[in-house]
Amino acid sequence: MDLITKLKLKFMKKIAYIFLILLSTVGFLQSCEDTYLPPPLEYVTFGDAVYSTGVDIGGSTTLEIPVYTGNITSADRSFNVIVDDSNAAPGSFSVPSSVTVPGGTNEGTLAVNLSDVDLGIGVNRLNITFENGAEFSNGPAATVEYIQNCNEIIATLDFAFDYYSSETGWYITDALDGVVASKSGYADGQGSASESITLCAGRDYTLYVTDVYGDGMNDGTNLGSYTLTIDGTVKATGGGNFGASEASAFDTN
Repeated sequence: MDLITKLKLKFMKKIAYIFLILLSTVGFLQSCEDTYLPPPLEYVTFGDAVYSTGVDIGGSTTLEIPVYTGNITSADRSFNVIVDDSNAAPGSFSVPSSVTVPGGTNEGTLAVNLSDVDLGIGVNRLNITFENGAEFSNGPAATVEYIQNCNEIIATLDFAFDYYSSETGWYITDALDGVVASKSGYADGQGSASESITLCAGRDYTLYVTDVYGDGMNDGTNLGSYTLTIDGTVKATGGGNFGASEASAFDTN
């Protein structure tokens, strides 16, 4: 073996030795980085932002709200929940203090019990959130909206118009002043109309009959009238020269 060949072999051995040193150093640094990285924080959230349901009169129901975590562990995990804001009727809801996500999955269920206790006719709302924890981060709160379901009945509103029936309109409000039914746009000379209106049993309402001209159901010769009945019972009646509007309170008992 000549001198040049020997020098080449020595040079290649040195290069290989340096490469092995560099490779070992990178592996060591990578191993250290993997060892000392902090574990990721857990994340927990509700499935949706809003849940809506109804409760039968005198009854109860269970609303199941899915809960999800960002990872899966072999052990069960529990997360505390709180109601941080509510306009719901006291005694009409029961929310567990915690929810469990079973091991081997990232999904749990929060069962919220709702019952017809002083629900009235409005919308009841609960804002449910997770209690803050040091080892996990929270998703946004979930809002539960629920109302009392009603037993529907049909009311009949009959009109005998004056000639200018296009001036007549009407609307019905519930006890919270929400409009539940309305109509206008009758044709002049129509003479009469009969409307079927779906309402809830056992509630208080107000019927408003309006006249855009401001002289009621009065064309100068004929006076108009209206009658609202439920199962043949007269609940509201009126007409004639009542001005711009006339209100009649009634119930559906």
